[in-house]
Amino acid sequence: MKISISKQKITVLKIIKGEKPGRTSIIMAGTHGNETCGINAFQNILPNLSIERGKVIFVIGNPKAVKKNIRFTEFNLNRAFLPSSKYSNKIKKTYEYNRAQELKKFLDQGDALLDIHSTLNPGEPFIICEKNSFEIVNCFPKEFKRIVSGFDKLEPGATENYMISRAGIGIGIECGQHDNPRSIEIAKNAIISFLSVRNHIDHLKHKIIKKREVIQMNYIYHTETNSFVLARKFFDFEKIKKGEVIGIDGNKKKKAPRDCVVVFAHDRNKKNEEAYLLGNTVG
Repeated sequence: MKISISKQKITVLKIIKGEKPGRTSIIMAGTHGNETCGINAFQNILPNLSIERGKVIFVIGNPKAVKKNIRFTEFNLNRAFLPSSKYSNKIKKTYEYNRAQELKKFLDQGDALLDIHSTLNPGEPFIICEKNSFEIVNCFPKEFKRIVSGFDKLEPGATENYMISRAGIGIGIECGQHDNPRSIEIAKNAIISFLSVRNHIDHLKHKIIKKREVIQMNYIYHTETNSFVLARKFFDFEKIKKGEVIGIDGNKKKKAPRDCVVVFAHDRNKKNEEAYLLGNTVG
């Protein structure tokens, strides 16, 4: 199956229904247009996929950005799922805000979402979810060594947070580098695990993994100037000590307030951008 984004607007990629009644789940890729891992996994898995029970909706989140191979066109789609009162009129005119309103119609049909992400740089796969999803993600492939919680408070407006706001299940997975064959295989295996645990397909023999590291994110830094430069390259979940310089914002050194781990640390060239997040191991 070759997924071709021939139009800028795709409502839904594919809906698969089982012969027996069951739950409705949503699986999304391309929430960020340059994160091709999930789209490649769809290309590999969808041609021969059938389900026994319920309904599964497969969605390309941001087809316009996918077509251009960019993260987003005007606004980060994965911050666009809050109530409309939280956004300015300027943001409400963006493609991504309006795309989020379309996607909500499909998210509202189900009670569980799997949103597939990947990264530009090398990194170990991890799972983003809250405690109500732990029973599901404990059956995910062993390559996911960490479960990370707390993003909903620090980075509100994501797809999985929208599901949680509806008393549903929202799971995001970071599978590794965008086009790495290993990352694509991990995404495929996670999809099958998700479908199995959700009872859409006959249950596989899952190895329950309860010893994954659990990290609670508790701090996000937004830039104060148009020039934020990291003190050095930080790997995701790298341990840093209290007082270590993370970066320089304008001419101010920004230091770790305590012993912690750092995630998603990037140079930035605009004010009020997300520069890095901090968290601590809780289990």
